[in-house]
Amino acid sequence: MCSGTFFINYQSSRQFLPRCGMESKMKELQQYYTYNDIEEGDVFLSPSRTISESDLLQFAGLTGDLNELHTSDTFAAKTNFGKRIAHGMLVLSMANGLYMRSNIFRTSVFLGIENWKSPKPVFIGDTISLRLTIASKRITKDGKRAVIGMHYEVLNQNDEIVGDGLFNRMITL
Repeated sequence: MCSGTFFINYQSSRQFLPRCGMESKMKELQQYYTYNDIEEGDVFLSPSRTISESDLLQFAGLTGDLNELHTSDTFAAKTNFGKRIAHGMLVLSMANGLYMRSNIFRTSVFLGIENWKSPKPVFIGDTISLRLTIASKRITKDGKRAVIGMHYEVLNQNDEIVGDGLFNRMITL
């Protein structure tokens, strides 16, 4: 059963319902929330971005991951994918960028990722967005900060999940 409030970014042109299909209160994403503004179960949808060939090549050069599945049309055509795919770590990195573009918190510190999966490939020309659900929240022992668990689901243009995992971030109170 779904709980919480559904938030949609005012910059996003996509009409979207939460995964569970339950009716939700839709609210425009405001500029920055605080710990007290959010509840477990709240859902946010980021703006989208389209994956380009340049994204793949720049990421390959930056990381040294020059696997032909990402860099060679000829090689990739002979695989089950039939064409080049984006690096899984590129999609994960872009998910972080989509989170930042959503302006949920003014600042946050990345603490870690749990159980990241890439269930479907992302191709050049695919458009992705981030559905973020507040999974947990707690105030730290010193009472000055909070740890927020955020379930990331990266969606392609067909609303298929292409990346999924739990990000933990720290915010100030």
